Amino acid sequence: MPRVLYFALAAVATVLPWTITATPRVVNMDFVKTRSAQPSLRRRAGTVLTPLNNNADLQYLANISVGTPPQSFIVQIDTGSSDLWIPSTKSDLCQAQDCSKTGEFDDNASSTVQSTGADFHIQYGDQSEYAGLLVTDTVVIGQASLKNAEFGLVTQSANVPQGNGDASSGFTTNGVWGISFDSAQSDVVEENTKQYTGIVGLMKKEGLISRMAYSLWLNDPDAAAGSILFGGVDNDKFEAPLIGLPIVPLSESRQVSAMNVEFTSLTLNYNGKTSVVQDNVVRSAILDSGTTGTIFPNDLATTFLKFFGAVTDPSVPQPLVSCSLANADAQFVYQFGGSSGPKISVPVADLVEPHITGLQFKDGSDACLLGVSGAEIDFLLLGDTFLRSAYVVYDLESKTIALAQTKLNVSSSDVQEITGDTIPGVQTVVASLAMPSPTATPSAIFGPEQTGLNQPDPNFDGHLTENAAKASFTAGAQSTGSSGSKGGSSGSSGSNSAASSQKIPSMVAAYLVCGAVSAMSILFGGLFMIR
Repeated sequence: MPRVLYFALAAVATVLPWTITATPRVVNMDFVKTRSAQPSLRRRAGTVLTPLNNNADLQYLANISVGTPPQSFIVQIDTGSSDLWIPSTKSDLCQAQDCSKTGEFDDNASSTVQSTGADFHIQYGDQSEYAGLLVTDTVVIGQASLKNAEFGLVTQSANVPQGNGDASSGFTTNGVWGISFDSAQSDVVEENTKQYTGIVGLMKKEGLISRMAYSLWLNDPDAAAGSILFGGVDNDKFEAPLIGLPIVPLSESRQVSAMNVEFTSLTLNYNGKTSVVQDNVVRSAILDSGTTGTIFPNDLATTFLKFFGAVTDPSVPQPLVSCSLANADAQFVYQFGGSSGPKISVPVADLVEPHITGLQFKDGSDACLLGVSGAEIDFLLLGDTFLRSAYVVYDLESKTIALAQTKLNVSSSDVQEITGDTIPGVQTVVASLAMPSPTATPSAIFGPEQTGLNQPDPNFDGHLTENAAKASFTAGAQSTGSSGSKGGSSGSSGSNSAASSQKIPSMVAAYLVCGAVSAMSILFGGLFMIR
């Protein structure tokens, strides 16, 4: 009987309960969408479904419970980190903020909690830090119980944004469930300690899934549901072909510890014409659900922004474009793995986000945020503004990622279990290309030395000096500042919230695109750990 763990993402006010069916064996949990106040972070017989909460700043949150008797928690699911942690009732985080909505763990109330004797510490790219103890206890995902699961019980934190504990303004007290490689666990990287079996590995050990693999379908941000399917592939959620790519090392260590594939070209399709943004390259590209925007290396970002006529403003951390571009019938096409690799089309509309402060250009047209920025790095960080257009299968055992163009707002399912080295539906796995070494370490994009595209202009006179409507393609009908219509045949909604989720380990960072929070609190996105 196939084993797959299926998590659904639901755009509702609260996280919905899981359900389990005997045939096929499925654990189903619905998720909700809420606004993040922090910068950024699904079984057929044999599948487990966990619903995710997609924050308005596009955090994906899930309900779990921990301990005996069970205590409830909302945690952020992140493909860019590898540790599960939750806050303690004794934590300074829950003393300073209201943790009642997201959960706080009372170890005195659990009869099954045990200390491992090890400390826990993790730091993210937005400089937030969390520390405490590494403990074991029973973790329940839906109705699936995982005994002796290891996780961080956080008692101390630093540099954490303040919030009111309400989903509408963004949770700042939720824990994080990292589902990347166990080799990327924080203390393995920082202290060279022995890695433990993470939650995905425990799912396989307990027979919930046959393979340490999962499929990510973010869907339209305005839709009622998306999903992460552990142990399987849903053939109804993508347009064939589904093409495999090797996960490759990001650094000279040659250790595979991030969801990193080889990007080879980017083109713009508009009005029957194709313009090359960058071609015939081999660059690292990290696919991270904990990041809502996209970060390019500066050279690629500079070229990319010229297609939009984008300008910068010291009051916001993202490039600005005309809001009318949300109506442009144009698509950027990413290709990976060379000419035989998969192509993913991302509508221009998905990259344009209204700025709530109402900035305008000198001609009176509304200025919107663009969900792409640049930094002094030599890899691409592709967050939700890209991932919403892709169906992504992550196989941790074969170290393979398979990509296909997503189908949006699909209610049907055709789930196949992943049982061996071959991902169902994948006809081809392209070979790895020659990957150049990075020219800058990830830490170069953090702190005062940051050299991204959005540096304040000391001579800024309070007005934008260019009209961002001067893009290389026609924007179409003027927008009123809303996100406008969807662009492209397979693109997701133009009401993309290009903000980044809070917790990002330092391997990479992304700018948060949300005009509702301060510039400092929205500079970074993604959940990659500080190395």
